[in-house]
Amino acid sequence: MKANIKKIWEKLDFKYILLFLIIGFIIIVFSEVEIEIKHLVNSNTSKMLEDIHDESLNNISIKIEDNFAKLEAMSSFIGQYEDIQCDDVMDALKTQLSEDTLPISGVIKLDGYGITADENEFQADYEDFYFEEALSGERSNSGVLHNDTTGVDYIIMAVPIRQDDTIAGVLQCAYDIKSFTDIIDKTNISSKGTTFIAQSDGILVSRPAAIGKYTNMYNIIDKFGDDASKINKFKNRIKNKESGIATFNSGKHKKYVCYSSIPSTDWYSITIVSANVVERVTNRINDLALMMSTGITVVFMLYIAYWFAKNYYINKKMHMKEQRYHIVANQSDSIVFEYNVKDKTAYHTHKWEEKFGYPPVDEDYLDNMVGKKIVYEKDKDKFLNIFNSLNDEGKDYAEDYVGIYNSDGQIIKCKIRASAIRNKRNKVVRVVGKILELKDFT
Repeated sequence: MKANIKKIWEKLDFKYILLFLIIGFIIIVFSEVEIEIKHLVNSNTSKMLEDIHDESLNNISIKIEDNFAKLEAMSSFIGQYEDIQCDDVMDALKTQLSEDTLPISGVIKLDGYGITADENEFQADYEDFYFEEALSGERSNSGVLHNDTTGVDYIIMAVPIRQDDTIAGVLQCAYDIKSFTDIIDKTNISSKGTTFIAQSDGILVSRPAAIGKYTNMYNIIDKFGDDASKINKFKNRIKNKESGIATFNSGKHKKYVCYSSIPSTDWYSITIVSANVVERVTNRINDLALMMSTGITVVFMLYIAYWFAKNYYINKKMHMKEQRYHIVANQSDSIVFEYNVKDKTAYHTHKWEEKFGYPPVDEDYLDNMVGKKIVYEKDKDKFLNIFNSLNDEGKDYAEDYVGIYNSDGQIIKCKIRASAIRNKRNKVVRVVGKILELKDFT
């Protein structure tokens, strides 16, 4: 019995031992899958929250980008006029207002003097960051401003007006908070959560009906729980322009708050989602994950079996080819060689030692061939050029006449023929060829 086991063990290939080990590992892992899936609920929840928030953020970004694009199109038109506040420009602004597509606020010259489409004059403040940024050639927004006279909160979006390569002024557009909220459009994403825009100081730029009368994001967060450290951590991450997901306990269900910055602005997109919305989904994910893990395991095991069978067949064919190659090479009177470009190693048939009386170079092939008095000094460049031309000049074949010293120090005249083997990127990876002694070489 022991003798039979020993014979079987000796016949086992390492690949089959590895296969058995992998199958055993899969069986052990599969037994733990159900437990591990429960641990994945949190990551699945996070992924779903990211998807909900990304959908909302993309919608907001598109709306903001669309408004900036309209402003830039109008500023490009205005830039064609030498006087950016001429009658033609004012008429165009009035037309834009009448179409109710974009509430253009006004055109401002470099001196800060501005005029609206209704020809009302106003003075821009150079200390306003949005105005200074637009004058520097960038898109800009003012953040939430407050009009003490009307008691209305509003924001301004502005773009530079260019005349050729210079900035001639600024085109700005003013929205009250309600108008801007309407522009952002759907803030309730498929009833999964409420999304709004806020500044880093918490002031709400958009104020959908779902958030009630709140004007500051941090007031909303404060009502989610009494964990002051968690709330302060969230506030600090917002102020540090970070992105992520925060979890707060609020009543019977947790609240997930997703937050990330909005491109081309200094604002944040905030999405609030109740835990009961995502828990229904994660339960379905658990069931699907268990089914998928079973299917994947079976497919993986079948693939491993197929890979080993295919690999065995390919190796068997390769072994037969290598045997035929060595038989033919060893029967030839010429010296057959193979040079590995990456490893700089070479293989020569035994004819080399028979011909030259010493072992062939097998490491740092090119350097040692020309540096250890193997190749005749006057033929070193010709020898190196055979190999370099295959790679540098893109040749598939090269040959030349080269003298090689034998063990007695005599020069044997040889003809070296070399062919390139390339990879899929057409880079030379191996060079194979022959070295033939030329008896009558002159």
